[in-house]
Amino acid sequence: MGAWDVVIDVSNVCWSPHLPPLGRRRPYWNRLRLIMAAWREEHGDDVRFHLVADESLARSLDDPAELEALKASGVLFTTPVADAVILPQARVHGLHVITRDHYVDHRTEHPWIELNPERFHGWDTDEDGHVRIVPLGITPRSAQEVSMVREIKDLKRTKLDHKNPLHRQILHTRWKCGNASCVQAAHGKDHLLVWPLVSAGGKAICPSCLDPLIELGPRAELREVVVAEYETQVEIIRFPLEAHVPVIVGRGTIKGIDLTMNGTDRPAVRQVSRLHLLMRIEEVSDVNWRLAVIDLNSTNGTIVERWAGTSFLPSRPVPSDRETVLSARDRLVLGGTVLLRLSGKRFVKDAIIPAQEGSPEADGTEQTAATVAQPAVPRAPEG
Repeated sequence: MGAWDVVIDVSNVCWSPHLPPLGRRRPYWNRLRLIMAAWREEHGDDVRFHLVADESLARSLDDPAELEALKASGVLFTTPVADAVILPQARVHGLHVITRDHYVDHRTEHPWIELNPERFHGWDTDEDGHVRIVPLGITPRSAQEVSMVREIKDLKRTKLDHKNPLHRQILHTRWKCGNASCVQAAHGKDHLLVWPLVSAGGKAICPSCLDPLIELGPRAELREVVVAEYETQVEIIRFPLEAHVPVIVGRGTIKGIDLTMNGTDRPAVRQVSRLHLLMRIEEVSDVNWRLAVIDLNSTNGTIVERWAGTSFLPSRPVPSDRETVLSARDRLVLGGTVLLRLSGKRFVKDAIIPAQEGSPEADGTEQTAATVAQPAVPRAPEG
């Protein structure tokens, strides 16, 4: 591979209204030609291009004939989600990347992105219509920011109708499983502690026994807790945490959140005690939250890592004789191996989340957290 060989996010380029014809929010193939010409102008005619596009692009282009020809010749590769091909290809072969996507949702599995910001390039257009390649401006992002962007994209890919009031109503309702032999009913005797499933008929059902759930009324405000392996950042589970409702977290516990509830026996979780931590979230104001926790005399202890704006401060132990109060960006480590943190998702109805460029959704219409940033509700298997 040459020093300036590059992989291009073709869909992102073709959809960009920042390329001629400026302001037009539909894909044009000539935008790719302009980007390739600008890259050659800077780095020579001998550079090699690796072209990757979403499969859906051909259905939207003004003229898909050239795309199909390049695909047939092997120069261009199409895939359902281009990011999943572009980033591994760039990492393995040391390629530069041309896109306007900052890949925030991929920062956990691709930490090399933040270590190599000089390999990511965007573009702008001057007053004369001349296209220039410019640094994309990759900057470090917090775990909460990464989590929120992942959730927004995941929701789009589920093809759920985010305008459907049924799903919002289910998520903001407190539920109970009435099946006395169900493991989820045992974990939360008063109410379901995890997200419900939605049946084919649109009813809330238990994620364990699939029985219909009993409605208990509206929930208080919610945040979502992310549980992950501390070393690898690989997620284990997520669960909702309702304001002012204390929850026990542990390994194999039948009184709260069981970190083995999804059937996995991860080595990291083995260091967590059966009754390890008591946690509750407090709504200080409409936009401010804080987390209060107590270590329940766990065998391997709990530590807190406080966020200092650009990095985490040295860890400190969480005592078992009094509550420790955390801010939204602080994180906990259970037994030295399991990470707990609040998700970046905020259940605030009027929070504005701009659509990302490079997709059909980026049509200039702002979307709100009430309609976009809801958790994806898994559907139960039909039949």
